[in-house]
Amino acid sequence: MDAVEELEERLSRGEWLLPGEVALLLSVSRSTVIRVFLNPDPPKIRYRIRPGSGQYRECHPEDVRRELDARRRVHGDQ
Repeated sequence: MDAVEELEERLSRGEWLLPGEVALLLSVSRSTVIRVFLNPDPPKIRYRIRPGSGQYRECHPEDVRRELDARRRVHGDQ
């Protein structure tokens, strides 16, 4: 199983993912995830701060799934 498949499996189980993992799924950089998806007001992907880890953010699985599905949607089909 490759890394993307493993992340999708974790996502389907409802696990919260780190921004770097979300970046791999969405085929963007980690900084893009933070800048575009986590920082706008309101954020496109909700997140929480991982307890006891300083400032590590974890991304909400439903929001990550929505963004992943949107990127995979075929546009222009009738």
